[in-house]
Amino acid sequence: MSAVESFTRVDHLVIAVRDLDVAARAYASLLGLRPSWHGMHPALGTRNVLFGLANCYLELLSPAPTPPRHPVAVALGELLARKPEALFAIALGTDTLEATADALRARGLAVAPATDLEAVADTGRIRRVRTFAIAREQTRGVTVFAITHERGDVPRAEPSVAPATAVSAVDHVVLFSDDLDGALRLWRDAFAIPERWRREFPERGTVNVGLRLGGVTIELVAPLGAAHGERGERLWGVAYRVADCDAAVARVRAAGIAVSEARVGLAPATRVATVKWTDGAPTLLLQNDRQ
Repeated sequence: MSAVESFTRVDHLVIAVRDLDVAARAYASLLGLRPSWHGMHPALGTRNVLFGLANCYLELLSPAPTPPRHPVAVALGELLARKPEALFAIALGTDTLEATADALRARGLAVAPATDLEAVADTGRIRRVRTFAIAREQTRGVTVFAITHERGDVPRAEPSVAPATAVSAVDHVVLFSDDLDGALRLWRDAFAIPERWRREFPERGTVNVGLRLGGVTIELVAPLGAAHGERGERLWGVAYRVADCDAAVARVRAAGIAVSEARVGLAPATRVATVKWTDGAPTLLLQNDRQ
């Protein structure tokens, strides 16, 4: 894709949750932030809570109480029947939605027609976006959609704690793959997201590749030296950036959330801590002194 047709950012990550109110309180405590938005998608039959971060936003998504009819609500319900919380989708932002769709089709991807979607806040405020989905059989099982915002932005979430201990941004999102070459053909080549680094970890038996888009790293993790499988990709977990990992650990523990001690990370000049909640999506807190 040319620059004008390319994705410009990871717009947001969608986390499916069974109980939106409980999840919103848990994430507000974990992130140290007040939610940016409480609302619903009337056409989808879903409710959501958003946290605006420096480089993208986080969306907690739950089915509305009415019986699901839209395919998104149906898929959400099917996932939540198996687990109470999980990464559900990744939204890639573009300012030239139709041109991006044409470019993806030219690269052989099946792209659904663009549709308009309205979100209504509990306060009555309205946001409108335009979006299209990419066929899951071509994204190797990951739910990916493109988005452009036409009315209303997601405001930055305000800290409820000392800023150095609050989450400021998404550092990276992890995708597990059983076929690194196939994953790179999609994420690096078809989506035109640049590869920034590649590291092998023999002690873990993995090769990790970082693709960088709009300040967020998409980290592909694949078996090292293993034969290609047939499971495809799956969204796995998120690392959130904090200024002071040790202080963030103390703050999160004081909020009643189990978290490991801060430790030296795999990447240079980083400290990380693992959130140990039982049912939540895999989560890291990460301090990067090179940022």
